Amino acid sequence: MPQRMFRSFQGLLLLGLFVFFVSKVVNGQLTWYINSRFVPLTIIGILFLAILAQTVFSEIRRSRQHALEHPEHHHEHDHSPSAGNLWIMLIPLLIGVLIPARPLDSSAFETKGFNTSAPLISSDSSAQIFETESEERNILDWLKLFNYEEDVTQFVGQKASVVGFVYFDEALGSDQFYVSRFVVSCCSADGFAIAIPVRWDASVGLEQDSWVVVKGTIESTALDGNRVPMIAAESVEAVDVPDQPYLFP
Repeated sequence: MPQRMFRSFQGLLLLGLFVFFVSKVVNGQLTWYINSRFVPLTIIGILFLAILAQTVFSEIRRSRQHALEHPEHHHEHDHSPSAGNLWIMLIPLLIGVLIPARPLDSSAFETKGFNTSAPLISSDSSAQIFETESEERNILDWLKLFNYEEDVTQFVGQKASVVGFVYFDEALGSDQFYVSRFVVSCCSADGFAIAIPVRWDASVGLEQDSWVVVKGTIESTALDGNRVPMIAAESVEAVDVPDQPYLFP
């Protein structure tokens, strides 16, 4: 492939990656892929993509200008590195464009599984969770409390209001389901699901993966030999997918 053609495709691919990532920032989907604390670093990377694309196009313009001014020095058959390098750049862009963006859901449970405790989460923030109003605690907060506090009876009877997606499991009763969220430490590739069982008489009317807000009272139950929180639901209402569907440890 001639050098100028190679550089043209390279510049277009860099520009395409820049536009793709900018679109994710603008529509709020960037944190569907990474932990929010890495967003500033990612934005810096996006700016560097724009600078690289501009550099490539500037080089192409200079090359064309030089060819016009010095045609005797122009070599039409100059060659560049293998075009295989372009495919390496094109593959992630095609994947991002062709595969619709969506948060992780229960389809990932088969490969990743899910936890009803918080074994991978530090207990450093347990004191702060104690100070949080019970109805402001999320799924991860409740699992932390039950995982790291010896006396869980102190939480029984407290009011809870959590948001998550519905997951049905054969191990639960017909009037029960899990309200679930994914926890992401770095990016969606390392995300793992956590879940709290919910008891609600109208569970059969819910759809798998639908997002709901569950309000009710905390109970204590045993699952796989562990004490875990269960919500005796007073209401289960459908909600839109949150702007930030993941929880961060």
